[in-house]
Amino acid sequence: MSLQSPAEQQTLKDVLTAMQRPVTLLFFTQSIGCETCIEARHILGELASASDRIAIQELNPVLDKERAAEYGIDRAPAIVLLAGDAKTDTRIRFLGAPIGFDFAALIDAVLVVSGGRSVELSAGTQARLAAIREPLDIRVFVTPTCGFCPRAVALANRLAYVSALVTATTIQATEFHDLAREYRVSGVPKTVATNGREVLGALPESQFVEALLADDTQL
Repeated sequence: MSLQSPAEQQTLKDVLTAMQRPVTLLFFTQSIGCETCIEARHILGELASASDRIAIQELNPVLDKERAAEYGIDRAPAIVLLAGDAKTDTRIRFLGAPIGFDFAALIDAVLVVSGGRSVELSAGTQARLAAIREPLDIRVFVTPTCGFCPRAVALANRLAYVSALVTATTIQATEFHDLAREYRVSGVPKTVATNGREVLGALPESQFVEALLADDTQL
C-alpha cells in the first residue's frame, strides 16, 4: 500500500525530473532491533519508483561490516548517498527513517547530488571550506515534525558535498535516544561538529558557517 496519495506521487515525480545524474541510495537495514526499517524501506521504494535515476542498494550493517565501516555506518536504518554512474560518495548520510520534514530534506539532497538543484553557497562559505585541513564530521539532529530542520540539514549537506573533508549526517533524535543524550539534544535542529562547535536552530548560511568553522580556518 502506497504511503502517498496519487497527487503526492505525481508531485514527487515532477520534482525529480530535475535530476541530471543517477543517484544510488545505500540503505542499511536489519530485521532485528530496528523498529523503523520497514517504514524506511517503503519510503525509499516509493522514492525510487518516482524516478528511474534513483537506485536503492540494500545492505545490513552487521552482515556487510566492511561496507558499513567504509561509510561510517554502525546502525540502522541509515542512508548513504552516492552520485553518478561511478557511485561517488557524497559524504551525505541520514540516520533514521526519512519521515515528516526529513523526507523533504532527503529529496533536496538527492536533487543536489544529481545536479538537479544548485548548491548555492556563498564565496565566503566556499573560502572557509577550502581552508579546512582536517576531516570534519557534522551531525544535525532533527525530528519529523520540525519545520525548521530541513534548512539546517540542507546547509550541512551542501558543505559536505562541496568539501571532501566534510561529512554530514542527519540524525532522527526521536529514534536514536542514545545519540541525543550523548550530544545533549534538548531542542532541534541542533548541529554538532567534531571540532567541538555547536549550533542550535536554523541559522542563515553565514552565521551557520561562522559558528561551525570559525576556529578551523585562518580567515
